[in-house]
Amino acid sequence: MPRSRIVPYNGSPAVEVDGRIIPPMAFTAYAHTSDREYLRALGDAGIEIYFLICDPEWLYKGAYEQLLADAKLLLEEVPDAKIFLRLGVHPSVQWLNEHPSEMMRYNNGGTIPIQVVTESYSNGYYPGMYALCSQAWREEATKHVLGLLQDLRETPYADHVIGVFLAGGNTSEWYPSNPLTIYKGGYMGYGHEGKAPSDLYGDFSPAFRKAFSLYLYDRYGSQEAMRKAWNDPQADIDHPHIPDMGERDFILTDYHLSRFPSAGGNGMSDNHRGSFLNTDKYQCVADFYRAFHVSAADSIIHFAKEIKSYDPDLLVGAFYGYFGCLDYYNMCMCAGAKKMLDCGFVDMTACPNLYLERQPGGYASQRVMQDSFRLRNRIFFSEDDTRTFREKNRAGARDYMEQYTLEDSIACMKRDFGRDICQDIDAWWFDQYDKGRYRDPGMYALIKRQQEIAHAFYSKDRTKHNEMAFFYDEESVHCVSAATLFQMIELNRTLEIPRTGIPADFYYHDDIARDDLPEYKLYVFVNCFSLTEAERQAIRDKVRRAGKTALFIYGQGFIDPDGTPKLSADNISGLTGMHIREIDEPSLGKFKIDPAGALSTDCDPGWVYGQPDQLVKDGCALYLDNQAVVVCPLFVCDDPAAETLATLCAERLPAVSLKRENGFYTVFTAAKWLSADVFRAIGRLAGCHVFEDSGDFVFANERFLTIHARTTGRKLIRLKRPASPWEVYEKKYYGNGVNEFELDLIRGQTLMFCLDGEC
Repeated sequence: MPRSRIVPYNGSPAVEVDGRIIPPMAFTAYAHTSDREYLRALGDAGIEIYFLICDPEWLYKGAYEQLLADAKLLLEEVPDAKIFLRLGVHPSVQWLNEHPSEMMRYNNGGTIPIQVVTESYSNGYYPGMYALCSQAWREEATKHVLGLLQDLRETPYADHVIGVFLAGGNTSEWYPSNPLTIYKGGYMGYGHEGKAPSDLYGDFSPAFRKAFSLYLYDRYGSQEAMRKAWNDPQADIDHPHIPDMGERDFILTDYHLSRFPSAGGNGMSDNHRGSFLNTDKYQCVADFYRAFHVSAADSIIHFAKEIKSYDPDLLVGAFYGYFGCLDYYNMCMCAGAKKMLDCGFVDMTACPNLYLERQPGGYASQRVMQDSFRLRNRIFFSEDDTRTFREKNRAGARDYMEQYTLEDSIACMKRDFGRDICQDIDAWWFDQYDKGRYRDPGMYALIKRQQEIAHAFYSKDRTKHNEMAFFYDEESVHCVSAATLFQMIELNRTLEIPRTGIPADFYYHDDIARDDLPEYKLYVFVNCFSLTEAERQAIRDKVRRAGKTALFIYGQGFIDPDGTPKLSADNISGLTGMHIREIDEPSLGKFKIDPAGALSTDCDPGWVYGQPDQLVKDGCALYLDNQAVVVCPLFVCDDPAAETLATLCAERLPAVSLKRENGFYTVFTAAKWLSADVFRAIGRLAGCHVFEDSGDFVFANERFLTIHARTTGRKLIRLKRPASPWEVYEKKYYGNGVNEFELDLIRGQTLMFCLDGEC
């Protein structure tokens, strides 16, 4: 098998095979495709890496022979293809029947029969969902994975296999087919036609109970320490408590409050303080959910370690790290990503773009903190399953993603590729359509040109020098309501952040303590609600320096997991350096900008901010939250040394506050929701370069710039340095040695510029 590595290359990680760098894009075809012409055309367009969807014989008879047939066909049409095995690790139905303790179980002691669907196998009708933390399953699956690799080594295809991409759970994305919590009358799981006869909650399986206990030993070290953290002298670390429905109540707080936030009720209870889990009494709940996530990540780490031990020259990855397009509590592919990145065995993770706003004139946002990968010489692969007009209305391509013509599809493929290059992430095109999503001469020509652009980008320095960075926290995910996470993390990242005109980087907050973290002008903290004192000090050390600006959105640092009490507005004050007051009442967080203040350069003083103000197009009709963004508790700055830049409309209290001291700025917002205009204004205050300020989608690095038009009209692009912008598809210049240039765009149109000149 080839020697495959992730190596630093021109300032950023890259895939290297036998000493040769392979830039994006890669390709994943419809499982077991026999379309030779399609594969040949993709090879002729310059695609080198192909993900082959496959399974061991353990799952179904004939799976290995199918893999050999797929590899044979691919290599006959693309002789130099590099193969990444997208390999299922699902158990056989027989094995699950023989190991009932390895299935998810609910409070009634039972399992829920379900269907596990993958791209290659749709007959996975299981007596219950296999526990993604099961040690017995890990050990048995490892035998079959390594057995397949050993068998494959004896074939002529071995010299083309560069890695294993682990596919587990439903849709191969490492989440259970059944929800962890099911309300009476609710959805019971994929392929299950019935509705829940009563409230059901898990996981009571012996497999998870063991995983939960192991997690607690790892976190606390002893039963005594765990009891102290849980505030429960009876807690048993060997048989930890599984939270009941009432203890999970905080998850839906915002949904209840947002119906009529001004009609009474303060959103407070023994279980939660507004949107926040009351960790002073219910730390056990946060630990339960985190154990559920981390134990699934532990399974990926287990497989990766075994594969690397067998052959260190194979790349290993999996779908994981989804901060978006998921139920943060019922799925478990979110909050163990950093552990995977640091384990030393996982080279890459991947996920599809969010399914919101994928239409022309929208933006396909990422779900991960991709720049944390870069610091560790790891790679994030974006699965660009970009829909096209060829699918008609399959998977929402027409009705939800508005793919009506070839031109629509090409504009979106240009947008997604331009984002990948400008953000310097790897990617593959994913075709789930059996008639060929990209099977069109116009798209072949586009892919060929994009492969040329990618090679040109990789040939020179790829170091990014963005001036704004966003920081997110895994542990805090399990301490706040689902709507708060959805609105502050994924919805804001899709609708607002990419329209600021200021390219940004994205990290897990822990990386702020790293010496190799790049310098930024603006540091934005998004969901860092639960922070230890050491983590707070690392943030203070980084942002309280001359020339730096820190933006703390809403209740960053409200929870100190080691404090007494854990929840306190004083924790926010200590983090921000601004005195913050807590008001235990719900608010909509609506505010207006001071027309004489520092934000008026980009914000309309007559506009009401603090709420989403556009129709959101759901990419696949999967979900759409139309509830108001409710703020509870309300945190306001009452520091006499702070300036008020915006005021809450209803409460007449500071909504956006600025404190200037010793050459650095601190900004605190009472609102959860900040629009692109507000981000841009704060970025401008921090000294960030604004490429474009009319709200279009702009991606840029030091050498390339992509703009995807949200609106029709004339656009002004301002460059960081004099350049000769050359549009890479039109192959024409838009100026020579210019600092800025103008162009006319129609909504949904994409242009991509090389700032180095022709490429």
